[in-house]
Amino acid sequence: MKMKPIHYIQWQIGPGGIELSVRYYVEHFHRMVRLYAYGVRPTSQQIYDESKITVQAGDNGKTRPYRQYFRYARQHRNAVFHLQNGGPILLILTLLAGVRQIVYHIHGTIYWKTTFQKIYLKSAWLVVRFLLLFKKVTFVANSQYSAGIFRKKVLPIMPPVVYNGIDARHFSVKKSLRTQMRNIGYAGRLCDGKNVHLVIRLFEEIAGSHPATELHIAGDGPLRPALEAQARKSPFAGRIKFHGFVQDIPAFYASMDLFLFLSAYESFGNVIAEALMTGLPTLTSNVPVFEEIYGNEKDFILGNPANYEEVKSNFLKVIEDFPQLARKALQISAAVEQQCGVENHLRQIENIYEKY
Repeated sequence: MKMKPIHYIQWQIGPGGIELSVRYYVEHFHRMVRLYAYGVRPTSQQIYDESKITVQAGDNGKTRPYRQYFRYARQHRNAVFHLQNGGPILLILTLLAGVRQIVYHIHGTIYWKTTFQKIYLKSAWLVVRFLLLFKKVTFVANSQYSAGIFRKKVLPIMPPVVYNGIDARHFSVKKSLRTQMRNIGYAGRLCDGKNVHLVIRLFEEIAGSHPATELHIAGDGPLRPALEAQARKSPFAGRIKFHGFVQDIPAFYASMDLFLFLSAYESFGNVIAEALMTGLPTLTSNVPVFEEIYGNEKDFILGNPANYEEVKSNFLKVIEDFPQLARKALQISAAVEQQCGVENHLRQIENIYEKY
């Protein structure tokens, strides 16, 4: 079946999780169909192979980027537009531009943070709801959790779920059974909501009784200076390492013996799935989507990060039998590979495109 050209629409093309996932689409689809990537805001970093996909971006400004995007959507209205989140305003513009084949990919669970945002964004989603009486959009969520939040807060529909795709080969080749807790790791953005400061505190809880154990933090973000200042004040400062952006993240996971991820919110949790694919014992907060990754295994969930005492208590309890924790991580790694493998993800996305 011949597919129509596909346009991947993003707020800004850069090295984020959503944007990088499009690279899988590029590699898979570029021989079948013409591909385009459009960033509403100026591109911060070139991450796509432009021999395989045409890349374009709008300018800065309050209204100019939206006008430019509307013209772009109008010009290509007969193609498939795959919106990577984007919000109701972009969706409204896409619908008004006459695009008939729209895939709206839900990657988040937070739709507004202030009362003002709630008022105008809920109003915008009501406009979308009205437009959907006349036009069709295919909504897809990256987890049962994000689908449920979308239904509860945004539109009274239950989108089908296509879990984020991860190239499991890069991680499964690093798989091993951890035997002792030497290196504790974190990987991800250093920003509000990720609770990396709690990761440092948990390390401090056991650093005295585990003198050979170190904490390794991979990633960058606006909170890095504050977290480095927190680490410098620690009595175990010499054993807390900041690595910044890590190019070879499978090798980073492979060098760790325990992984901590205490985020307050996630729509999925790629780093958790990646870490588990290497057999790495991974302890997390109680964001509901993590249960979709762990299945029936509950020992990896420490609790609500807003309740540090609960998290600490559960942490100290589960690491008492580290060998057992490591065996459980290795046991569920195969199920995570099957659930989140990129081949399965691409097959489901291709089925969606072929309907157009």
